[in-house]
Amino acid sequence: MYLKLNLLFYQTQRYSVTRIFSTLLFLIVVVGFYLAFTHIKPEPRAAEPEPEEWVMDRSLVMFLEEFEQGFTEGLNNEQIPGAAVTIVKDGRVLMQKGFGVKEMGKHENVDEHTVFRLGSVSKGFASVLTGMLAEEGVVNWDVPISHYLNEFRLSDPVQTDRVLIRHLLSHTSGLPRHAYTNLIEDGLSLDLIIPRFEQVPLIAQEGRQVSYQNAAYSVIEKVLETQTNIPFNILLQKKLFEPLAMNRASYSYEGIINSGNNASPHLYASRTQGRVPVAINRRYYNAVSSGGINASASDMGKWLLLLTGHHPDIISKETLAEIFTPIATIRNRRFSRYWDGVNESQYAKGWRVLDNHGQKIVYHGGYVNGYRSEIAFAPEDGIGISILVNTNSSYALEVIPYFFNHFKSDFTEVISM
Repeated sequence: MYLKLNLLFYQTQRYSVTRIFSTLLFLIVVVGFYLAFTHIKPEPRAAEPEPEEWVMDRSLVMFLEEFEQGFTEGLNNEQIPGAAVTIVKDGRVLMQKGFGVKEMGKHENVDEHTVFRLGSVSKGFASVLTGMLAEEGVVNWDVPISHYLNEFRLSDPVQTDRVLIRHLLSHTSGLPRHAYTNLIEDGLSLDLIIPRFEQVPLIAQEGRQVSYQNAAYSVIEKVLETQTNIPFNILLQKKLFEPLAMNRASYSYEGIINSGNNASPHLYASRTQGRVPVAINRRYYNAVSSGGINASASDMGKWLLLLTGHHPDIISKETLAEIFTPIATIRNRRFSRYWDGVNESQYAKGWRVLDNHGQKIVYHGGYVNGYRSEIAFAPEDGIGISILVNTNSSYALEVIPYFFNHFKSDFTEVISM
């Protein structure tokens, strides 16, 4: 009996040892596999090539040098105190530079961050902002203004119901030229001006005749505010100025006064005095969409890049094309007289358009309070220019056609070397 018990104990002990040994062996194998696989290192990737350095073509360098020299000479000949120029091409800012002085008789130079008033160049910001909200479904180009704004009424109720956003932004509502611009300049609010349009006799059916507006154009501010419950100026700031990092741009008298770097406006006084500085006034800050934006050359470079299609994250090329599509023709040479052989221009949404012998030019000018501004670009060619001047002068209108004719005929592509 004792022998049997010992044998049983021995067998049980041997079985336990065998189990322990097997378990240990299994654990060793598992740990070995784990260590083996966790120490497998991926094969090293081939180093990605560094981006090639962008180099401007020599012929373009020479053109920009000649342009700068010629532009400086022109400013001196025209006795223009100061200016700022921005040039873009193929998604790059090629030049943003100040010329001359901020104020005649003083020595502070204009630089790329010096702020000017844009005047009617502001209209293009309003149309682009409207296009962005159209993409979001907030507004529609083809919905009557009266649908959004009950207080907008014309003298003809039937025509009131036919005037669309596209008519408002192309100055083709049928109102006479500059209807109530005097009230804008007198400082009245849009809320007080808009109900008065009902008293103005119409001169044309909607969509038929370009009749330039400031007060009526600015109705778009109230349309966008009604649909978003956000003030127009805040929409500008949040949807355009901030995303584009237009850090010097603003929309108020205080904005330019407190910028710390602004050009003073000048008016021609007499042959002996020439151009003299005048005070910045508050006109058109009550109608920002028509003439109240302030900006610098560095801001305008960013703006031109958007207009030439390089910010699809903000607005699509398709919507830009819609904005730049002409609606009505201007059959006189007032806006094309500086372009050889161009006898008419057209108006789209907040932009003038002309055909420079096969080259589509989209542009606009502005004048307010002793400041003159011009902006122009060729969407298909990806080039653009902005000229800001701190006096009333047509000099920029002479420079811009020369600029585009050069790129149209003689331009050699910018390349990466």
